[in-house]
Parts: sequence; structure tokens; C-alpha cells
Amino acid sequence: MPFAMLAAVAAGFVADGTVRAEGRGGSSVGGQDPNAAGILVDLLGRASGPDGVLRVGLSPSAVRAQGNQLFVRGFAEGELRLRESAHLRLRQALGYGSLDLSPVATVSGPGPVRTPAGTAFATVQESTTSLEADAATSRRLRWTGSAAWVVAGGADADARTTFPLRRGPLLRGSAEWAATQTDLLRFTVEGFDYRYSNDQRSSVVSLAGGWQTRFERGTELALSLGPAIGRTRRLDRSEETLLYAVGTLDLRSAPARDVSAVVGGGIEPLGDSLTGDLVERGSLRASVTWDRHRVVAITARLVGSVALTSGSGGPTSPQAGDRYLQAEASVSVPIDARSTVAAGLRAAFLSRPVLDQPSNQWVAFVRYVAQLPLSR
Repeated sequence: MPFAMLAAVAAGFVADGTVRAEGRGGSSVGGQDPNAAGILVDLLGRASGPDGVLRVGLSPSAVRAQGNQLFVRGFAEGELRLRESAHLRLRQALGYGSLDLSPVATVSGPGPVRTPAGTAFATVQESTTSLEADAATSRRLRWTGSAAWVVAGGADADARTTFPLRRGPLLRGSAEWAATQTDLLRFTVEGFDYRYSNDQRSSVVSLAGGWQTRFERGTELALSLGPAIGRTRRLDRSEETLLYAVGTLDLRSAPARDVSAVVGGGIEPLGDSLTGDLVERGSLRASVTWDRHRVVAITARLVGSVALTSGSGGPTSPQAGDRYLQAEASVSVPIDARSTVAAGLRAAFLSRPVLDQPSNQWVAFVRYVAQLPLSR
């Protein structure tokens, strides 16, 4: 029986890979040199069986800047099918190495937009152990719940002086109701309790109600809003509990042929990654792409954040009104069906630089991306 199960899994194994190589050079302000060359490899594997799925991933990266910098991320996830409409997932993600923290290394992804660290590289460790379950109790109602233990931050004493290590649980639960064919209602409860290596502590519990709908021409709108209660313990052992707001707004649209646009914004209390202070932040994301398939693609992106409250008042602590912006414009041309080359400009701006950071920085870059089908 075990051999039959292994054979079924092996028969369904699929592996893919992506290689990204980039060289960049630009302004040098305040003693920080943005010139760098790097390569990132994403390796993903998936094995399917009659009752579940196993997914694995490995993402090593190397950057030539201020010496040789290496960082590796990886994960393993097992999904068990409890019944046709219910699943259980156990995931372990790890990361370690010298992480490129330069604000012009890349434009922030879908997560919160945070103020960059005061150093271009830091030795960082990451570990997230999570368990997630989801089930559809009817054709319209779906429930999801997850619990995770998160460890992230500096991996040694030197790195933790500017990038403290945080540990703690992250819990999330949601219910989704398909009210109509185009409208989805969502209720979410979320909480975290992080303790930092500098003796700070930040805890938040939030509730939010949301609505998602689709319009003509592929336009989608999603929004959510709700209250949050946050509690912070500062270095002087003083504690404070405050009421915050949480909310998001995302709009995806295709206003013209070959053109797609995404605009989003949010507000939420976050534990500051540089100090551990609990700070309410507003964020903005926008991107526009003109894509002539197999000919050329032009993309412009902007992300930013503003601190709406202040931290504990230390030299690196956020202050209300602090602004951070990143922008990128690029042109991509396909070489063949599986590879592209791109060139563009990337810039970052800080309204209140700390730890000798430059207030603005820019680079020009050239990037090569190739898809590698490894096994089918």
C-alpha cells in the first residue's frame, strides 16, 4: 500500500523554476552605494495524490554589493483533503542570510508598506509555522481559519540593533458569503502578539467587514472597514491601549484594450519592524500596464506609506507624518515564449531619513527573467 501511494504521488509530480538576474546602478547619496548585481532562483515543486497535495519551494538569491551577499528562503506545505469542500494545510517557511534591504532593490510587494531599514544589508532569519483550514458549509458560505507562529528579524546581535527580532502568534479567521453571482461579503477577525528582542511588545486585535463586487469589462472593487484595539509596551515598561481603524480599498480595471490598472489603499496598526513600536499607517499602491502580447509591455508602479501616529520617541522611532515612497517604470520585451528582458528606472523617497539614510535614491536597472519547466 505505501508503495502504491508513493507511486501515485511521484506520477503527479510537477516542478518549475524561474531565474531573475538584475544589474543596477545610480545615485550615491549619504555614503550609500546602490550599485549592485544579483540573481534570484525560484524552484517550485508539487506532488498530487488522491487525498492531498505536497508543495515545496526553494528561493536562493545572491547579490554582489558591499561584498557577496547570500540569502535563502524555502517552504514545505502539505494539504490534506478532508472532504470535497474542506481542506487542511500545514506549512513551514524558513529564511536565512544577508537580506538586501535597499529601498531601490525592488518595489514592495502585496504586504504592508514599511519604512526601510537604515542599512542596505542585514543578517536576517525568518520562520513561519502555520496551520490553515477552510471549508464550504454551503454553495454560498465558506469559512477559513489559520494560526501561525512567526519569527523574523536580525539573526545576530549586530543586526538586531537596527532590525530587532520579533516572535509571536498570528491568528486569522474569516467567513465569506456569496450574496449574488457578482457580490461577495466577507467578515474577518485577526490578531497578533509580537515580542521584540529590544523588550518592546505590540498586540492588535481587529474586526472588519468587507464587500467585493465585479462590474463590466473585468472591473473588480473590494473594500473593508472595521475597528481594532492595540496594546503596546515600550522600553520604559509603560503600556498603552488605543483604538485604531483598519480598512482596505482595491480597484482592478482594464480601462482600454491592452491596458490594466490596479489602485489600492489601506490603513492598519503595525508593529514597526525597526523599533517594535505600534504605529497606525496608511498605504497606497497603484500600477498601470500597457501590454502588447509578445511585443512589448510598459509598466509604471507607485507604492507609499504615511505614519498616522507616532512611536515611543526614540531616534529611529516613527513620527506622525513620516512619508515613504517607491516608484518604478520599466519596459519589457519578450525574447521567446519563456524569457523576457526589461530595463527601467526605480526611485525611493523618505521625508525623514534616519540612520544616515539618503532622503532620495534612484537607480537604472536591466533585468532578465526566464521560466524553466523542470519536470512534467
